[in-house]
Formats: sequence, C-alpha cells, structure tokens
Amino acid sequence: MTRILQQIEHIVVVMMENRSFDNMAGWLYGPGTQPPAQFLPASSAKTFNGLHAGLFNPASELYFTGQSQETYPVFDKAAAFNMPDPNPNEDFPNVNLQLYGPEAPNQNPMWPNLGFATNYKLVTGSNIPVEIMEPFSPAQVPVLSALARNFAVSDAWFSSVPSETWPNRCFFHSGTSNGNVVNGAYPNPFDWDVRTIFNVLEDLGISWRVYSDTLVAPALTWVMFPQLWGFGLDRFGHFSDFREACAKGTLPRYTFLEPSFLDNPNDDHPPHDIRAGEQFLLDIWQAVSRSPLWEKTLLFITYDEHGGTYDHVMPPWNAACPDAKSNPGQQGFTFNRFGVRVPAIAVSPWIQAGTVFRSPIGVPCDHTSMLATLRDWLEIPADKMLSSARIAAAPTLAQVVTLEEPRTDLPDIPPPPGQAEPTPTSRPLNDLQKSLVSASAVQKGADPVQAVNAHRTRQDAINAFAASRTP
Repeated sequence: MTRILQQIEHIVVVMMENRSFDNMAGWLYGPGTQPPAQFLPASSAKTFNGLHAGLFNPASELYFTGQSQETYPVFDKAAAFNMPDPNPNEDFPNVNLQLYGPEAPNQNPMWPNLGFATNYKLVTGSNIPVEIMEPFSPAQVPVLSALARNFAVSDAWFSSVPSETWPNRCFFHSGTSNGNVVNGAYPNPFDWDVRTIFNVLEDLGISWRVYSDTLVAPALTWVMFPQLWGFGLDRFGHFSDFREACAKGTLPRYTFLEPSFLDNPNDDHPPHDIRAGEQFLLDIWQAVSRSPLWEKTLLFITYDEHGGTYDHVMPPWNAACPDAKSNPGQQGFTFNRFGVRVPAIAVSPWIQAGTVFRSPIGVPCDHTSMLATLRDWLEIPADKMLSSARIAAAPTLAQVVTLEEPRTDLPDIPPPPGQAEPTPTSRPLNDLQKSLVSASAVQKGADPVQAVNAHRTRQDAINAFAASRTP
C-alpha cells in the first residue's frame, strides 16, 4: 500500500441530507460562467456534466404509453428555498420508478431518469410535481457553489445505494448496508450491526470524533450502530466542540460532522430551508480555514443520497456487491447498481481552484471512496480494514491534490442569501426523524413502534429528546 495525501494530517467530512447533484450543483458551471480550470483525470471529458437546456420530465404517466407529450423542463432556479415541498419519495421501489419509469431496472432503459416528476406526483397529487424540476441556482446556494468553484467538485460521485438514508450512511461508514435496502418503517439498529470505520480507527489508536449540530437529538451515527454504543462524549460531541478543536489546533485525524436533523434543522432535507444548511457549511468553512491546521486539513462535503430530487445522469451498474449478506439482500437486490449522483466537494489549500474530478479507474466514485481514501491515507493494514468488496474496488481522492505548494490565498466565501425560514415543529416527523426516535427507543430497550407512534409532531420528539439528552 502506498500512502496518499501526504500533505494532509486531518480529514473533516460533513454529510448533508437528500439532495441530488443536479438539485444543488447542476448549474454550477452553467451558461455565462467561467469554465473549470482543470479536469481530473486529465484524460476525462473536458465538459462539466451539469444541467443544460432541453432536459425535461414527463408531466403524466400517459407519456410512457404515447398518450401525452406534456413535459416539465428543467428550470434555471427554484421558486423558493424550501423546495420541493412536500418531501419526495426516496426508498428503493420509488427510486427505481424515478430512474426507469414503468420499466424494470435494466442497462438500456427506454426512459432514463424520466420518472422523477410522475413519481413526485404520487406524493403531491396535484400539479406541484413541477417543483421536482426546479434545482437551485448558484446564487441560491452561494456557499456550496463558491467552495466548489474555488476548490474541487466531482460531477460523477454517486450515492452507494439507489435508496434512502440509512443504507447510504451505512455504506459511507462501513462499506455495506448489511443487506438492507430501505430504512424500514421502524429502523432497528441491530439490523445494521456492522463494524464501522470508527471501530477500525479505535482499534488502531487513530484519533476520531463525531460532532453533531444539535442540542437535543442524539447523533444519528451513534444510534445507528450498536458497535458504537460504548462510546460517549469522549468521541461524540457538539458542533461547538468542533469549532473549539479547530481554533485550538486539536482536531483528530478523522472528523465526521452531522447537521441538525430535528431541532432547528440545517441538514438540507426537503422541505427544510436550504439557507440554514448554507449557514452550517459557512460556519464549517470558517472554522477550518481559520484554524492553525488549515494547511494540513482536507474538508470534504457530500450528501447521503438524492432524496427523490431530479438528476439527469443514470447511475452506473458496475458496483461491487460488498459481502455475502448483500447477495441478495432485501427485496432481492444484489447491490450491483450505484445510487443517484450527489454533490461531492473537496476543499484544501493543496487543491487548484476550478477543479472537476471523476474516478481515475473504471469504477466510479461512491461513498466507499472515502473509506478507500482513509485506508490508503492512514496506511491501514488489510487485515485491520473493513472487509467490504465495494471498498476494495473503490477509487480514492488521491488525485485531487495536484499543487506542489499550498495556496496562500483564502477565497471569500459569501454568506447565504438571507435568513432561513424555520420549519414548523407542528409538522409530522419525516422518515429520518422517525428513525432517530425508533433507534433511540431500541437503544434504551423500549418498543420502537410505540415510540414513533407517540411522537406525532416534530415538537413531540424534540420535547422527548430534551428530557433525556444523549450524545
């Protein structure tokens, strides 16, 4: 194993929620903007694979039978900062409909990526499905856009599973979802009882920490994995602790950041106001870039999955099945397909501004690329590393560091365009919030079904978590 990223001593990862690449960054290098300065690998296409005129989705299911030609074009910006509202479908069966329409998944689809609007219509039941074709413009997400343009963005980073949050976050931390393809109505952490990269680092004496930006709810990473339940505040802290570690130069080797999913949510999960997520990213940027460790740090920003929002690129099929438990897993899926594209941004003074990166090998980047990066960067022995075949096949982030000397300029990252509108706490829990309640109940030996059913609104869950604060 050859050590990579030798200039880097600290990697900080933040994972946001439920937005596709096109939804957040499709217009990043749109008409009238300065094109990217560098494409990696150098042999890859010199065109940014973002949105362009002519993309559309059918407005009616009759399109697939030739009985309607009505379509929704892709728009140049969203009409509001909390779109789409209501929340789209995002589980495995619905993602298949979004990608393939009425066809079964196949490698030569008739209607690639043309089922997003008709699938969203199942949620809205009205003409609101046009919202799924309204991505955010760079001006609406200036923090994400400025970081992407001033450092590196991938236009070919895929979520690991064509489904929802828990399977994809599990892949990010473990290289597998233990055969699970959906969260489940009442997620039980014991169904996700696998070793994580945090367990690997702990065994090797390599420092790590998870920080979450919440005052009441537990860290999702903590409640998801029973093999992390033995760790407390010495490994799981608040976002204020992260800022302090940046300021004091005491960051661990590997840091994972979570937004707030429930109280004052800033996770970008629809229909939360994305300006709250933008402010969270700005706070992270300021903490990292002002740290005495800035020159030795790589910040990586991504999203767990697309959350049902539109993307025009069909996910590849050449995914490695991670383990025997996944062959097949739930619903007969063999994990041979990647999920929908999501934003992936790498930030470091060792990265040339205007970089666009893709996989340098035949296998695309997915969430396990971070695990492969950690393995080679920290020189983790094969017998100590997670055994997932997906990790073994994944490319790393080694290529994004191309400068021989660190940059001395510090880009001016603009603030969000105004204050975020709060999400009413009278709303019902979304699926991720339900999973926090369910997992916490299992962790405490309570009935997850009763726990979820007892929390009809977000305020109910906030009150319950505030009464029994955990990491």
